[in-house]
Amino acid sequence: MAVTVEMPKLSDTMEEGVLSAWLVEEGDEVSAGDVVAQVETDKATMDLEVYDDGVLLKKVIGEGDAVPIGQLIAVIGDKGEDISDLLSGAAGDGTAAEEDEEAAEAPSTEQQPSVSGDGAARQPQHARAPAGGNGQRIKASPLARRMASDHGIELTTVDGSGPQGRIIKRDIEARIEAAPEAAPQPAVAEQPAFEAPAGDAYTSEDISQMRKTIARRLAQSKYTAPHFYLTVDVDMAQAIRARKQLNELAEEQERARISFNDLITKACAVALKQHPQVNSSYLADEGEIRYYNQVHVGIAVAIDAGLITPVIRNADRKGLAQIAEETRALAERARNRDLQPEEFEGSTFTTTNLGMFGIEEFTGIINPPNACILAIGAIRDEAVVEDGEVVPGKRMKLTLSCDHRIVDGATGAEFLNDVQAYLEEPMNLLL
Repeated sequence: MAVTVEMPKLSDTMEEGVLSAWLVEEGDEVSAGDVVAQVETDKATMDLEVYDDGVLLKKVIGEGDAVPIGQLIAVIGDKGEDISDLLSGAAGDGTAAEEDEEAAEAPSTEQQPSVSGDGAARQPQHARAPAGGNGQRIKASPLARRMASDHGIELTTVDGSGPQGRIIKRDIEARIEAAPEAAPQPAVAEQPAFEAPAGDAYTSEDISQMRKTIARRLAQSKYTAPHFYLTVDVDMAQAIRARKQLNELAEEQERARISFNDLITKACAVALKQHPQVNSSYLADEGEIRYYNQVHVGIAVAIDAGLITPVIRNADRKGLAQIAEETRALAERARNRDLQPEEFEGSTFTTTNLGMFGIEEFTGIINPPNACILAIGAIRDEAVVEDGEVVPGKRMKLTLSCDHRIVDGATGAEFLNDVQAYLEEPMNLLL
């Protein structure tokens, strides 16, 4: 009996996924646990496993297609089995959205509405393609646009063979194969003294799954959680000396070097145990405030597609060397889009650092459902007064964004003062 394969929910914030690559072909036998495709979520590219044995009878969507959670993407069953009933409930006339030679005969996915599992029609999703010289949009599939971009091919120079002239995968492949035999460029004609810049007025790209999620979650946070901000100026002289000594030991023991960010992570983790209101969530839907018994610090990492927050779990119970090693490994996997859900979900507090870019002070937007986020500025040289004398100093600003539904001003200030105290006397972090 045929079974359906639907787009799974692969992260806690995922609403739709992009099927980035099929790893099996129609007609191939598959077994439960086999990876048949890769799916791009809002956080990472992940493997898609099947849970049944059988033959892959139909790929319902093609590479590069984005579909919501729960929508049909493939059918598995016995060889030769009739699956027309399953396909008729999936989309239009049941044709696949694959970009192969059959796509030229199939109705355009830009024209047909998709249908949810309960039969309710959905409005078609129109991909935003580059504009042609006459201002009209160029019809091209997501995969074709990505292939063209990778090979430096202008879509305005490609003739589409898909429905209504849509550019599809085979059109780009043909252009790539023909590239070595392209006609030579004509000689450059004499140019006038001044000529307006050629080309389109702008370029555009599809909004990635990660960028969609960042926009949705942070907009929700900013407009539903009443933010307020607290800033302290930390004397980092002792932290600089302590870090130097610790890294000398780390080098002898062949351990990871400790960064200032690692010191701040540890200081926040220890302070969070002392201030449970900061290590909490306001859950309006559940009608409760949740105070967490464990401290999981999310560390914002910038990647090409946006921002992701790998999590150092039980950070209050880990030494600085272990925090440094885990942070480095998680950041590397984040940049490679190779994090697993358990590595970027479940934070109870978040830090974000722009100090390495020379930013001295900024405010962060709270990462829901956290109660606070700490923004870390650059360490700067500044004249300070000590014992009535002006001396050179090392200072760093920390700004705590607080959700006023949970954290009051005095509570946030006490937490931030404790973080400051740990950084100004970092030996206390080792006790």
